[in-house]
Amino acid sequence: MIKKENILSHGVCLCLSILLVYLLGYEQRFDRIFLTYFSLTFLARLTFFRIFFCIWFVIAAIYFPIGFYYGPPNVAVISAIAETDFEEITEFCSQLSVYFYFAPLILALIFIILFKRFSFPKTNNFYLLIFVLGLCFYRPIKAVIKHNPNSFNTISTTLLNNLKYPIFEFSLSFYDSAKLYFQEKQEQLKQIEQTNTIPILSINPQKKNYIIIIGESVRKDYMSAYGFKLDNTPFARTQASIIWDGLITPAPNTQSSIPHLISQSIFLDDKKVNAQLNNNIVSIANEAGFETYWLSNQGKLGTIEITVPRIASYAQHSFYTKKGEYNGKSSRGKHDTLLLPELDNILSTENSKPKLIVMHLIGSHSNFCKRLEFNVQFDLNNKNISCYVSSIKETDDLIAQTISILKKYNQDYSVVYFADHGLAHADQHNDLRHNSEYQDSYRVPFIFFDSDKTPQQKINKQVSGFQLVYLLSNWMGIKLDVNHNYMENELSQIPEQQNIKVKGWDNNKLYQFDKLKKDPNPY
Repeated sequence: MIKKENILSHGVCLCLSILLVYLLGYEQRFDRIFLTYFSLTFLARLTFFRIFFCIWFVIAAIYFPIGFYYGPPNVAVISAIAETDFEEITEFCSQLSVYFYFAPLILALIFIILFKRFSFPKTNNFYLLIFVLGLCFYRPIKAVIKHNPNSFNTISTTLLNNLKYPIFEFSLSFYDSAKLYFQEKQEQLKQIEQTNTIPILSINPQKKNYIIIIGESVRKDYMSAYGFKLDNTPFARTQASIIWDGLITPAPNTQSSIPHLISQSIFLDDKKVNAQLNNNIVSIANEAGFETYWLSNQGKLGTIEITVPRIASYAQHSFYTKKGEYNGKSSRGKHDTLLLPELDNILSTENSKPKLIVMHLIGSHSNFCKRLEFNVQFDLNNKNISCYVSSIKETDDLIAQTISILKKYNQDYSVVYFADHGLAHADQHNDLRHNSEYQDSYRVPFIFFDSDKTPQQKINKQVSGFQLVYLLSNWMGIKLDVNHNYMENELSQIPEQQNIKVKGWDNNKLYQFDKLKKDPNPY
């Protein structure tokens, strides 16, 4: 029982716990608040821990302006610390209200005084300690029990990610983000020292502008262009020059799939494959004399998509709507349409060279409803799926706007759109998630738009996303010295491929595609 005279001190500990979670940029959760509260009531009366907690609360006060805008430590925060110059710091500070100048200083002063003079309550209840430990480890243990071996995380990572103690979370996030940032920085510096090693036989681009639009998490059977009952792709359905039904993406997630889609794949044997990142469509275009651009609405550095920026670094010009994670606080309100003004600027610049412009969308990435720029346009009596179908409609609208900008400058063009991977149903068809067990996680749209007025062509051939870089090079008029059927003159002449293999999650092992389970669309 808490004595009446201790009610005030316990109330202060509870308020401090809530405040710490808020200042560090975390979402207010029961376990975060009460784990902090119990750690204060059990330990803060001891001199060592009193100093320890005081230091952490001062750190939280100083971090508050960053946590408010960018959330807890992530690669965006680390890159800002490592790369931001004085001018950018001045710009950031000029956008802050007066509140953010004084609040951290006042809070830090209050915390120092409080931890120096305040009499923290004493709690020696053994049963309460057991309860706290149970509260602390219930969620992590539950997550480990339910751990899916096909997920991105290992068991240890799952355990750590579910231990919601703010001080521990902050330290771990800061360390992991800093480690990832410096690793990726070094990898990118090494990567750009290498150039394309595939010999180019001839260069004969037929168009002034080539645009590759890489969608996100789209399975083709949710598109009306491929027969879906709701017309969420009216532009692609009616205006595409080629609708290809049969592209099998190499992997069921972004970081494993895109490198193989737009880079050369090296098959070590019949069971493993690696991506030769320097032999990518951008480096090939550079060598062929194209002006190259990479426009992205996914983060420049993130915890999942870490290989794609290495390829993007080959572009002569790049534009990112966000520096770090695609899903942080700084990403709110940043939709794919933010790429269009930059595209307009690129096309307005006079240049005799042909252009390759890669647009990497956030598209239909989960959470689907958060990806929508506008209201939900379709109702399937299911919020998640309705948002998913609507997000595909917004991508179709973006493609239409892209074509409209191209037409404005009266320059010939060819545009290709494909998604990095599909998704599989979960929660009794109430949601869609990454899953390597199903064929539909690999079946993606593959659609071409051309400035030449020709009748729409539909190609129904199953082909592999591995070595798609050859097809894309040929599409751009670049003949490579490789022996592959993607080097045929006409897309329609490419034969259907048999015994297609795909990758699982993070490994390089290959699996037979036709042996995977099927996940029909119930809508």
